Amino acid sequence: MSRLHAETAEQPAAVARLLERVVPNLSTLRRELWRDDVSSIVLVARGSSDNAARYAQYLFGIEHRLPVALATPSLGSIYGVEPDFRQALVVAVSQSGQSPDVVGVLDAARRQGRPALAITNDPDSPLADAATCVLELGAGPERSVAATKTYTTSLTALALVAVAGLDTGRRRERLADLGLLPDVLETVLGLDTGAAAAGLSEVEHLLVAGRGLNYATAFEAALKIRELSGVVAEAFSPPDLLHGPIGAVSSGAAALLIAPSEPSLAGVAALAAPLRERGARLAVLSADASLLAVADVPLRLPREPADWLTPVTTIVPAQRLASALAADRGRDLDAPEGLTKVTRTR
Repeated sequence: MSRLHAETAEQPAAVARLLERVVPNLSTLRRELWRDDVSSIVLVARGSSDNAARYAQYLFGIEHRLPVALATPSLGSIYGVEPDFRQALVVAVSQSGQSPDVVGVLDAARRQGRPALAITNDPDSPLADAATCVLELGAGPERSVAATKTYTTSLTALALVAVAGLDTGRRRERLADLGLLPDVLETVLGLDTGAAAAGLSEVEHLLVAGRGLNYATAFEAALKIRELSGVVAEAFSPPDLLHGPIGAVSSGAAALLIAPSEPSLAGVAALAAPLRERGARLAVLSADASLLAVADVPLRLPREPADWLTPVTTIVPAQRLASALAADRGRDLDAPEGLTKVTRTR
């Protein structure tokens, strides 16, 4: 078994350990992060962690009704400009905690006296050193280049941060939802993606669409497919796709719709007809029977969590699809050509 397959299979246990360790300490997390003067949230990350941050953009906005922004680390690392983080909660996500530009943003927030959270798998990293508060993923070593368990634990960690800031009643409801995550992850791991990979075997370009909370899933699925299999996969939200890029879709094109059971489902499902009209081969990852019925390549989600947690579980079949595509093409699952596990951007 490849390291990638082993690490993918470890995700239910990794999420369960994170929940067991962090949930009893949510009051401390609330006290350290959710100060009374917090009126905005700034997220900083790169790569897969940046996709996890896209999830948090929607989740924090939904749960806390605050403006949420993705930081631009190049402001500091290239232009020498330090943003004013007044009244902001600043959250950095990085599995390695090594990227200097991400560290620089968090360090600036800490120096300005703001709550600066590091979510990382390495509590001894430079990112952790720059933080006022560290939330360790505790996923264990992840040696395959493609992130799997550090991605799903990062999503779960961000969900825990959001829940920590809620009032007692809502927190209790959300914690009940979180408690089911490991079992749902175990179920979706059993989804066979081999037939879907065979159905996409000739694809060289793939459009991946997702919206809302699962806009993040579309980006992470596209990244996994691209880095593992070499297929040129590109992520879009349905509105952005319809505002011009769909013009490049014609016969021979292929699309993957990420459509779990959450409020964005209808917007993603509406893409099926225009994509089919243009001759695209359609793969669908969903539990919705009517949408799966129009797919050339259906991937039926066997079980789903509460809608706000669907990104944590929906990405797992996409990870497995990416690895199946890569295996079919004879690619090295653990060390894709030209890539390294830790990327230090400046």
